Amino acid sequence: MRIEKIEDKCSGCMLCVHDCVMGVWRVVDGQSRPVAVDLCNGCSHCIAICPCDAIVHDGLRKEELAGINRKNLNPDVYRDIVMSRRSIRQFRNEPVPRELIEKVLDLVRYAPTARNHQDVGYIVVTDKPLIEKTAADLFGWGNRLYNMTTSGIGRRIINLTGLNKNPYYNLMAYVQMQNAEKGRDYILHHAPVVILIHAAKRKMFVCDDSNIAAATIINYAHTLGLGTCFVGMMTLMLRFSGRLRKTFGVPDNRRVYATLVMGYPAYRYKNTVSRKKAEVQWR
Repeated sequence: MRIEKIEDKCSGCMLCVHDCVMGVWRVVDGQSRPVAVDLCNGCSHCIAICPCDAIVHDGLRKEELAGINRKNLNPDVYRDIVMSRRSIRQFRNEPVPRELIEKVLDLVRYAPTARNHQDVGYIVVTDKPLIEKTAADLFGWGNRLYNMTTSGIGRRIINLTGLNKNPYYNLMAYVQMQNAEKGRDYILHHAPVVILIHAAKRKMFVCDDSNIAAATIINYAHTLGLGTCFVGMMTLMLRFSGRLRKTFGVPDNRRVYATLVMGYPAYRYKNTVSRKKAEVQWR
């Protein structure tokens, strides 16, 4: 990897040194120099912060750099995005154009990752029959498990463990009725798109990286008129079911850390919602 400084462009501001967390850029004889090039993790901070375009880094794609329009960084707009976004569980029966999905995924690669590993991957499912079959299979599994707890020893276990007070458990009878009478999908919500977010099985902070990516997707998708929802049950089942992982082509050395459904919302929300105050401790 080649990292160099164009001397006649450098203003001597030392921002490259101050901002390099890996210690690649250091002060040598009063000048900034790329000393420990092998330590570079490709974070791009040096070329992003240099006010004089004085750094050459052949490990980064210069053509991807763009100036930042700080007039677009409106805190009120971002606040509205976060406060108005909802978890969508009712979608229009309308496919999402591939170019729109690609637009979302092109932005999410800018989400931060630990040590700049950029090791988050995505499996995008738009095969409607596959989505519907998967939802039916998962619901059937949950349905059978619930039915085992409605009488006999199963019921006693539920009562002894206190799970009989769980609101999701007590909702199941109604969910069964809705599924049988109206064909409502309580797993993948008849969504036209499912996104599996995966990373290495044994690498530090990859779960955090994946969920940061998921948060980026849900907020940006919201600005594009799309709705999203996390599907924890799908993520859980992908951890335990080799058959399900094979169906969706999850590589053997990878784990799905978040599952999102996405599509055009069937309804729009007029207002934001009520949220309890954040629990904060000051030290």
